[in-house]
Amino acid sequence: MPYWRKGSFWAGSLLSLAAIAALGAWGWNAFQTTPMGTGPGENPALVNAPAASSSLPPVSSSLASFSIRRFVAPHTDIPTRTPSWLTTYVVVRGDTVYSIAKEFNLQPASILWGNAETLQDDPNLLKVGTELNILPTDGLLYRWREGDSLDSIAAEYNTTAEKIVEWPGNGLNPLNPAIDPGTLVIVPGGSRPFAWEQPVSTGGQSRTFNVGPGRCAGGFSGVAGSDSWGWPTPGGVASPGGYDFGPGHLAVDFYVYIGMPVYSSQAGVVVFAGESTVGYGLLVIVDHLNGWHTFYAHLSQWNVSCGQQVYRGTVVGLGGSTGNSSGPHLHFEMRYNGVGQNPWGLIQ
Repeated sequence: MPYWRKGSFWAGSLLSLAAIAALGAWGWNAFQTTPMGTGPGENPALVNAPAASSSLPPVSSSLASFSIRRFVAPHTDIPTRTPSWLTTYVVVRGDTVYSIAKEFNLQPASILWGNAETLQDDPNLLKVGTELNILPTDGLLYRWREGDSLDSIAAEYNTTAEKIVEWPGNGLNPLNPAIDPGTLVIVPGGSRPFAWEQPVSTGGQSRTFNVGPGRCAGGFSGVAGSDSWGWPTPGGVASPGGYDFGPGHLAVDFYVYIGMPVYSSQAGVVVFAGESTVGYGLLVIVDHLNGWHTFYAHLSQWNVSCGQQVYRGTVVGLGGSTGNSSGPHLHFEMRYNGVGQNPWGLIQ
C-alpha cells in the first residue's frame, strides 16, 4: 500500500475512534443527568422529585419502558379422567358387540349387560341406529326394584355392596345409601348368567323352541346323533369380521355366500324351520335327541320341514343374510342341555 494511503487509513481510524468516544461520553452524561419522568406526557410534578437512595444510577424512561414479552397460551391442560356414569353410542353398519367393546375398552359381556332391556343378552339383536348405553367400567346396569337391598343385589351379581356405594357415578350417600325404585345403578365388576338361551329337551322325544312362526308342534322321534360332528359349511371357514365363540355369543359365524349349501352337523330331527322373530332370520334347529341341538341361522331359504329326519351332511338350507345380519354368514350354535358349547372343539 502507498505510504500516503497508509497515512489516510490511520488518520481515518483515529477520527472514528474519537467520534465513538465522544458519543459514549455524551450518552453517559445524559444517562446520569436525565431524571425519570421527563418524557412527553408524563407527570411534571415528578420531574424534580428527589431520587430514591441507591448506589445505582436512576433508570431512564427509555429503559423503564422495556420489559420481557410474555405470550398467552389460551387453553387449560386438564388431566384425562375416566367417566363415572353412562355414555351413549349409536350403532352404525358393520358394528358388532365385540368391535364396540374393543372401542370402549370393555368386555363384550358388559355391552350386553349394560343394554339388557334392548339387546336381551343376544348380540343378534344389534341393529343400525340403536342407541346403546356404554358403561364406564366392566360390570352391568341394573334398574332398582321395590324390596331390593345393596346386599341382595351384590350377592346376585357377584360383587360387593361397598363397590356399588363407592362408585361415584351412582351418587350414593355412604352414610345413607337409599335408592328409589326405578333408578338405574351401575354394578361395577358385576356379572350374571346370560338370559337369552331357550329351554330345550334333554333327550328322548323332541321338544321345540318358541322363537317364531317356524316352531314345530313337537313330539317327534327319530334316529339320534352320535359323538361325531361335521362341518356345517364347505371348508368350515370362519366369517371375516364375524363373531367367534365367546361371552355373549355362544356360537361361531361361518363364511357363506348367498345360496351356499348349509349342512346338518349330525343326525336328528327338525324342530324349527322358518322365520325367527328374535334376530336369527330364516332358521333351522335340529334336535339330535341326545341332549344336543344345533342352530343354523340367517339362511336365505330352508330346505327341510318339521319333524324331518336328517343326517350328517343333509342340506338343511342355503346361506344368506336374513334377520339381524350385516352380511352373508352362517350363525352356527351347538347347545348341550341348553348350554352353549364351543363348536371349534367338537366339529371335525
